[in-house]
Formats: sequence, C-alpha cells, structure tokens
Amino acid sequence: MKNISINLLTNVVLLLAGLLLIIFNNQPNLLDWVARIIGMMFMLPSIAYLMSVALRHAPGKVGNDYLGVLPAVGGLCFGIIMLAKPQLFSGVLTVFMGALLIVLGLFHVIYLFLSRKAVEVKGWYYLLPLIVTVFGLLILFVDGWRSREDNVVLMTGIGLLMFNITSIHEYFAERRARRNAPTLPRIDDDEPEVSQDAPKAANAQPDDTGRDCSHDPDEEKYLHVEI
Repeated sequence: MKNISINLLTNVVLLLAGLLLIIFNNQPNLLDWVARIIGMMFMLPSIAYLMSVALRHAPGKVGNDYLGVLPAVGGLCFGIIMLAKPQLFSGVLTVFMGALLIVLGLFHVIYLFLSRKAVEVKGWYYLLPLIVTVFGLLILFVDGWRSREDNVVLMTGIGLLMFNITSIHEYFAERRARRNAPTLPRIDDDEPEVSQDAPKAANAQPDDTGRDCSHDPDEEKYLHVEI
C-alpha cells in the first residue's frame, strides 16, 4: 500500500504541474514565476524549522540544534536568492525540464520493455513515452526550441500529461495480467488433509484391537503383551 500511495501521489503532482504549465504557458516571464515558486518551497520548510528551534530553545539544547540549523539557513538563503533574482535560474529550469522529460520517457520505455513477458504490452504503449523523450531532447539540444520559454513550458506540460496517460495504460495492463494469472496457494493456508482412504504403511503394527500404533509412541501401551 505504501508503494501504491507514493506512485499515486507522484502521478497526481505531475498531472497538476502539467495542467498548470499548459494553462499558463503564454504568461510573460513564466519561468521566473516557476523559480519563485521553487524558492518558496525552499523557504517555507526552512522558516518553519528555524521557528520550531527558537521556540524550544534552551541552554542545554543549543548544541543539539546545530546540525539541523545549518541546512535550514542554507535553504532559506537559497530560497531568498531565487525570489530576488529568478532570472538567474531561468536557464537552469530549461535544462531541468528537458532532462526531466528524458528521464520520465526513458523510464516508461524501459519499464514496458522489461514487463513485456509478464504483462501484455501493446506496441502503441511505447508511443507516448518516446514522444516525451523526444520533447526532452528538443528542449536540451535544439536552440530554436530552448530559446523560447513558451515552447519549453508547453512541451513540458504536454509531456507530463503523456506521462500520466502512460501510467494509466500500465495500470490497466497490470490489472488484466493479475486477473488472468492462475490462482496461487496462499502461504498461510492449512496443510492438506490426509485422505482417510490412503493406504497404510507397510510396516504398520496393529495391536490386539486392530489399531495401528506403529507411528504413535503414546499408543504403544496398548500393544498386546503375552503373559
């Protein structure tokens, strides 16, 4: 359940990010706003941690807080820089978006290829991941695409939507495979019962009442003893 929840959360976040990028791709200086949002994501946790340290501050605990304070201060400073100078990170964000699309596309291509024996993978399942990978390559290596922010943002948004569609295809393919797979015995099943008609062992030793006591030491007291 934990893995399923993480995968679902990842797909939901990427889906929302893709929709927002497609809706606002024509906005001026969109990458600057993306950089500001990322800066806020660095700042808010850092501020929250520093405030919690300040509230529980005590002379005996000062030394124990240094390991957490230093990364929090670093994240706070980095977030402030991204808020104040988002233009410095526009080029980095372009490279990041292109690399992200390549990683997501190749991930699905490799996953589908490795799962083809266990899951029925249709040929057109590879189409969307390959398109996502091509989008990433165009952003990284074609100057005409990389120089226009609206193209980069739009392609990234479409690529994230294609990633989610491919995830849905994989989910239904795996579900069909599980439904068609033969039922395996549960590991917690009880041991199979022995049939009453099973033949007795060749070395069975019946007592005078006709009962087989050869395999039960506790029953040996019933063996016939001649006087």
